[in-house]
Amino acid sequence: MDFSTLSELYSKLENESSGNKLREILAEFFLSTNKEEPTLLPTLTYLSLGKIAPDYKNSVLGIAEKLLLKAIAKAANKGSKETMTLMQKDGDVGLVAQKLLKVKPMTLVPVAKLTVEELWKTLHKIKSISGNKSQDTKEKILISLFQKTTGSEAKYLARIILQNMRLGVADMTVLDALAIAFTGEKSNKKILERAYNVCPDLAVIASSLVELGLEGIGDIPIKVGRPIRVMLAQRVASLSGVSEKISGELQVEAKYDGERIQIHKDSSGKITLYSRRMEDITYQYPDVQSFLKQEIAKTAQSYILEGEIMALDLEKGGHKNFQTLMKRKRKTEIEKHAKQIPVAIYCFDILLLNEKNLMNESFTVREKALESILKKKDRIRRIEFIKTNEVSEAKAYFDKMIARGEEGVIIKSQGEGSLYKAGARDWNWIKWKKDYNHELVDTFDLVVIGAFYGKGKRSGTYGSLLCATYNHETDTFESISKLGTGLTDKMLEEIPFLLRKHEVDKKPARCNVKKEMTPDLWFEPYLVVEVIAAEITKGGLHTCSMHSVMNKSTGKKEMKGYALRFPRLIQIRADKKPEDGTYSEEIVGIANN
Repeated sequence: MDFSTLSELYSKLENESSGNKLREILAEFFLSTNKEEPTLLPTLTYLSLGKIAPDYKNSVLGIAEKLLLKAIAKAANKGSKETMTLMQKDGDVGLVAQKLLKVKPMTLVPVAKLTVEELWKTLHKIKSISGNKSQDTKEKILISLFQKTTGSEAKYLARIILQNMRLGVADMTVLDALAIAFTGEKSNKKILERAYNVCPDLAVIASSLVELGLEGIGDIPIKVGRPIRVMLAQRVASLSGVSEKISGELQVEAKYDGERIQIHKDSSGKITLYSRRMEDITYQYPDVQSFLKQEIAKTAQSYILEGEIMALDLEKGGHKNFQTLMKRKRKTEIEKHAKQIPVAIYCFDILLLNEKNLMNESFTVREKALESILKKKDRIRRIEFIKTNEVSEAKAYFDKMIARGEEGVIIKSQGEGSLYKAGARDWNWIKWKKDYNHELVDTFDLVVIGAFYGKGKRSGTYGSLLCATYNHETDTFESISKLGTGLTDKMLEEIPFLLRKHEVDKKPARCNVKKEMTPDLWFEPYLVVEVIAAEITKGGLHTCSMHSVMNKSTGKKEMKGYALRFPRLIQIRADKKPEDGTYSEEIVGIANN
């Protein structure tokens, strides 16, 4: 397949404003490709997202924007000054490449068209290059690639290399398209998603669906070295509501303000640490690897553990906050910061032990397995908890955790049905945080999809952000709040920098926003922020769980959505993907309680 064919697809997707049409275009392309070049389908599932591998395989090419611009300029026989002028104007390397390479550049030897197969092999070759003069080698390869492209091909080639496609396509969109293409029903995406939750690799899902059909897709096993999408907790309007959702004895666990982590050890002894975004963060925590080897029983030849990694205050005892821990997220001076910011892991679940899948076992069985391998409990600890039949005791334990400076508690069922449900937000786990006990009603993880220009003191930067919840059923982001309070001067410098590469010139297809709330700038869903609000209201400006409501005054039905009143930004949540944000369905549950 010529890359020009793929770039034509990308152009259709980028110019499509309907989320449903977006999925249909992608489904049609997958289906036709599978008929003509079936071996290419897995590759296309990655490239549609601007990736060359799933997130957990660290697929970053390591090409800086500056190097890419330099290669594009040389491929087009243009000067650096002209290139940088275009970049300052457009803010998108893809558009710069498209303009500089309007026509295929003249070369001494005629070059063939770029094929998808050649691109795929070349990108993997670039990723493997390291050592002295590696940047020079990468630059030469990039120049060669761009010399084989023109116009929109160059634009999308640049975006693939920077892994920022701006097409409105994400993992769930691809699952929708695969369901439509190979089962004929978009509703079958739920079956594909269950498989994806234990195997977050779209290429494997696509290949298995084509080869095994819908009936065989559920047989994909969990695997050490391939992260599992984490199980999430529900929330209740008050602690008294816990007994309505969970019967029998409760396990009430401390909820810390740290980073959730999934730990994999294979039979050879290799240890890999994954963030909740399913990114390999092993290199950030060399000390944790040593602790695991010293403090987990030797009988645990392979395992998958879940826990919360916390920054420790060794002088005063207790923990330091999340922002302190985030200082460990770096690629340089790792050993130095490991000493400055010591950590511990508080384990709360085990999903596999010695190649046995424990996800379908009850929480009680998993707990016993976890306890059996935690020995020294110095830096690899069991999370703190109590067992009780009384909600009042859960409340007392919650108060104790808050007084100590923790975030709250997670209340867990111990019944026969207390399985580990990957990727699900399930009533077997209920979270209760200190913010729920505050005069303000709740905290939410919202996705920034737009920005409004500031006035007065904020002139020249953002005045407020348009934020959205994630509708899991429709794979869309629905506006819920215009956020201006809580934006400090530091954040007003940081947020535009984080969002610059995700700015698009029109509303992304997966975003649902009313015309009255159109922002000055649109962004692809990328940045997650934690927000606190006074209450949830219904109104006509936002689309979160929008539904028909009877207006008692006029006797007519109106479409109204949920909105947050007096929202205030707390912090940026770099550890969460857009799809990990607060669900629209959660907002409905809280509002109705």
